[in-house]
Amino acid sequence: MKKKSKLSLSFIVVFVVLAVAVILGNIFAENKLKSALEENLSKSEIEYDKINVSILGQSASLSNAIYKKNGLQFATEEIKLDGINILEYLTNNNIEISTLKITKPEVIIYSEKQKEDKNSENGDSKKIDLLIKSVEILDGSFKMAKNDSVKEQLFARFPKIDIDQVRVDEKSLASGIPFKYEDFQINSDSLFFKLNDQHDLYVGKMEMNSGSLKFNEISIRPLYDKQVFQRHIPYEKDRFELDLRELAFERFNWDFKNDSLSLESNITRIANGDIKIYRDKQVKEDTRQKPMYSKMIRELPFKLKLDTLKVENLAIQYEELVKPKRGPGKVTFKNLNASIYNISNVGMDSEDFPRTDIDVQAQFQGEAKLNVNWNFDISNKADAFAISGQMDRISSAGINLFMEPALNVKAEGGIRDMRFNFTGNNINSTGNMKLVYNDFKVEVLREDGEEKNKFLSALANLIVNNNATSEEKEQKNIKTKRTQTKSFWNYLWKNIRNGALKSFL
Repeated sequence: MKKKSKLSLSFIVVFVVLAVAVILGNIFAENKLKSALEENLSKSEIEYDKINVSILGQSASLSNAIYKKNGLQFATEEIKLDGINILEYLTNNNIEISTLKITKPEVIIYSEKQKEDKNSENGDSKKIDLLIKSVEILDGSFKMAKNDSVKEQLFARFPKIDIDQVRVDEKSLASGIPFKYEDFQINSDSLFFKLNDQHDLYVGKMEMNSGSLKFNEISIRPLYDKQVFQRHIPYEKDRFELDLRELAFERFNWDFKNDSLSLESNITRIANGDIKIYRDKQVKEDTRQKPMYSKMIRELPFKLKLDTLKVENLAIQYEELVKPKRGPGKVTFKNLNASIYNISNVGMDSEDFPRTDIDVQAQFQGEAKLNVNWNFDISNKADAFAISGQMDRISSAGINLFMEPALNVKAEGGIRDMRFNFTGNNINSTGNMKLVYNDFKVEVLREDGEEKNKFLSALANLIVNNNATSEEKEQKNIKTKRTQTKSFWNYLWKNIRNGALKSFL
């Protein structure tokens, strides 16, 4: 019995010694890790209420952390680390963590403040090797504004963000994105962006992962009604209203290359949209030069590569007000579907740089079928293009939706068929046009837009050739000079107008 008692006592002593050693070791390790965290947090100027470290639990947490510097503000309810590899940290000073969970973070960037402090002191960067196997962010928000006294320029709310295999090291810190990752999933249920001083953009839902990006319920809203809008613009400017159900990028990739953002997508889809554009011609004209679309894409401040863009079921309405008493002229495109290939400013020096091709089908003015084929070379600095199209029967009522209010001219009869084919560049264009019309006559209205001006109407119909109204008339070598202060659509309209005038005379 005595021998057993001695063995039992020895076991108890050994157990107590080991337990004390583990406890003391745990306290020592916890204190070392806690001190290291506190030191780094102090150097990083992060304020917090409480820090907890558990070596046995392999965890650490920080409550109510706040960081403010150089226009950046970060606050979060809790930061929790689980599965900390203590041995790796103590022996090699490397940090390996199984899970990082951030709860209710709020990130605010004040751009004006950041600009002021741009040249402020920078801390010395130390060698770091950090691996976090899983990052989970819950109920986060992001806001960007010029300063804390004005409305935000950008706001987004993120119910959940998941990122896998996050690694931070010297190599990643030297790149555009300061960390590497294997996969991620971001969900947003509210996004706001201030487009300009007259329009705001809203997105109901966003989903993003390493291979796709999708937006739902997109809308652009003007800040003012049509009359008040004109008092807030220095020159002629379009007032936009947009509702779009879906914008999706498949096989999507983004990166920073040489400090430049790069966006690539194999298939891009725009579906179920309604766009309303309004312009008041009474406002002072914008005399700045307008670039062609090829130049706009060529000179984007970031790299873009969209292989295929599909547009499905879009409706566009354009209104132009010339005289308030006559009301706005209206042009509509319904059931618009388009396939666009090779929108890219990547590798423009390559010999096999692809041409941009656009095929469009739509219903014009609610009645005429319209097909358009358009192509251009983004790398071509002369902005060369080719555009052709065909429109079938349209009545005088459809024509007058725009002509009567905007041009003070009323048409009788209608167009049975129209075909056009133009090629050109940023300076001028040439082309052909075929037009078939029925008993086409015009009435030049008086200033009130109601009674016709008999003298001018008679004069107009004297020069309109109504003797061959059932014949197909083809006009060749139609020449048009581009007005540099007008858009490409004005350029196209001038080509069609010149062809129509030659057919009527």
